[in-house]
Amino acid sequence: MRLLLKTLRPLRRGVFFIWMVLFASVPVWAGSVGACAAPQNATAAVVSYVDDGDTVRFATGARVRLAGIDAPEVAHAAYNNKKPTSAEPFGDASKQALQALLARSHNRVLVQYGAEPEDRYGRKIAYLYLPDGQSIQESLVASGMAMAVTIPPNTALANCLTATETQARQQHRGIWSSKEYDPGIDTARGIPTDVQGAAIVRGRVVSVHQTQKTVWVNLEGRVALQIPARALGAFSGVDFAAWQGETLRARGWLVPDKDRYQDWRMPIQSPRSIEVLGR
Repeated sequence: MRLLLKTLRPLRRGVFFIWMVLFASVPVWAGSVGACAAPQNATAAVVSYVDDGDTVRFATGARVRLAGIDAPEVAHAAYNNKKPTSAEPFGDASKQALQALLARSHNRVLVQYGAEPEDRYGRKIAYLYLPDGQSIQESLVASGMAMAVTIPPNTALANCLTATETQARQQHRGIWSSKEYDPGIDTARGIPTDVQGAAIVRGRVVSVHQTQKTVWVNLEGRVALQIPARALGAFSGVDFAAWQGETLRARGWLVPDKDRYQDWRMPIQSPRSIEVLGR
């Protein structure tokens, strides 16, 4: 998620302190094997570099995206035609949390690659574990340093990570202390222009229509949820038309897409990505 909000900038100055408090005061997930434990067929690897809270590089040179989660962004220098960006709140803390987990095993991990093992950027998609079987994804979600995301077919830990996130959210850990995550960006007030990537949005459904290829759920503020035909099997029994007038909360990657119907589009591939909040 990328949100550069002035009201939250003071948090950045204290991210290291926040990370220390989280990991020092609540050690349960930092030293025990949880529900997302490593499978027996996981293979060994060594991490050579941590890009951010959800991306690492192996000693082999492979760049690896952690499946099932999304962490806040760290700062990025200018490159090609893109401007430099600042770290968003908890971005540095998330990276530091991942580095701390890896330091416990001298950067040695166990790996299970996803059912879809590579993304469109050429990164490997994988679940990472410490040598004792502890899920790194689970640890980051439990401490509020990442949110769970469900992108089929890489759903091996979806149940576990969703349950883990629920506890972190209820206790307002990490990112869940920010209104941009909980309750989410209010679409009626407009999407901040500097939003990039994953986000949580909340808005009232103003219209629903279905084509042969897509179900379009249009929220206030010209934000459209896009459910492709290939994902409809997972929504079996859902009456999309009944959503009209309901308030939904959705998570996914926001894509600028200005046309006659919307300014932003969020592809949705799993029912886990949508909550019906009521009228």
